[in-house]
Amino acid sequence: MRLTMSAVMVGLALSVTAAAQQPPVNPVGAAHKAFLDRLQEYVQYRNKVDTGIPALKETNDPAKIAERERALGDALIKGRPDAKLGDYFVRPIQPILIKMIHDDFAKRSRLDRKALIVELPKGVKVVVNARYPTTIPLATFPPNLLEELPQLPKGLEYRIVGRDLILLDVSGNVVVDIMPNVFPIPT
Repeated sequence: MRLTMSAVMVGLALSVTAAAQQPPVNPVGAAHKAFLDRLQEYVQYRNKVDTGIPALKETNDPAKIAERERALGDALIKGRPDAKLGDYFVRPIQPILIKMIHDDFAKRSRLDRKALIVELPKGVKVVVNARYPTTIPLATFPPNLLEELPQLPKGLEYRIVGRDLILLDVSGNVVVDIMPNVFPIPT
């Protein structure tokens, strides 16, 4: 079959017209999708790693529970030797999360801002792809802010350490990602 130049031009014009008729991409929606897609990739990774760890039989023994958590955490860490900042808090979502956090802080009273910061662990350094220190308490995440942030898949939680937003794998007690210096210093 031989196409004439005019047939090719008509086909090209139709595809350009169809592309032009596509609604523009909402950058906030695209950023949320990119973030949530990356989180789903992590959940699939964690689930795959989890199947390689012997299942915990019904127990109330804290030592056995902690042993399995350690084994899972070790395997998760070992499987991501090149993990780094921004692997999951992808660049497009970062300014959106920062704005949400700053907007939340702006709505709080001065006393409420200070009370939130007082509860947070200080002087603790956490790193990506390492255990969340068991020596520091898990501070309550501000419920109003939690409602604003994108909902995380089961097994992942937001945490605050100092001024950093932490993405924590609860079942392995592993720091999945960190957004440093996102929480304002209270005035």
